[in-house]
Amino acid sequence: MTYDLIIVAKSSTPALIQMTQNCIDSAKADNVILVETGTKGTNYSNVDTTIHYEGDFNYNRALNMGLEVTKCDVHILANNDLIFYDWRSIGEDMINNGFDSASAWFTGSRFPQGDFIYEGFAIAEHLTGWLIFITHEALRKIGKLDESVDFWYSDNVYALQLKKHGLRHGLFCNARVDHIGNQTLNTVPLRLKRYFSQGQLAKFNYAQRQRV
Repeated sequence: MTYDLIIVAKSSTPALIQMTQNCIDSAKADNVILVETGTKGTNYSNVDTTIHYEGDFNYNRALNMGLEVTKCDVHILANNDLIFYDWRSIGEDMINNGFDSASAWFTGSRFPQGDFIYEGFAIAEHLTGWLIFITHEALRKIGKLDESVDFWYSDNVYALQLKKHGLRHGLFCNARVDHIGNQTLNTVPLRLKRYFSQGQLAKFNYAQRQRV
């Protein structure tokens, strides 16, 4: 089982650069694709492909750019503020248990850590938007990730895509990846931070109305 790691990063400060490198180093994925939304020319070690994102930021659009150059069995959609621990078995566990999409257990989860799988689509519980594993076959079925929101609620629209195509998602509690939390978002001006967080609810609701 091989894994692409698609990581969306913003290289604007030394702290963010180091955080991204820590994430890459902890994952040790087979094929690392970095989608750079910040300063061009920042060099990371252990990266196979770097894509420079231009234009207004959209999280799922950045991931879609990375997904265009994947080559492995399972694609990992990731923030840059993660630390990977024991996770390499998650792809085989997904296949063996009939899951198309997965999240890993994280510190602070309401579910117990151990050899358990909890199926569902509850955001930040079963489905963690900062880290998603999806099989290549499942991605083929849903096509590109929905880009109707820019940042927050990207996981909500992803869940809707899974449901539409009858795909299963689960939280795998025998795999652990911790989320430091909103490190890049906290560096932007307050007005922009509000737009990319609470401000996305209106866009999500509008997209919902368009689907009816």
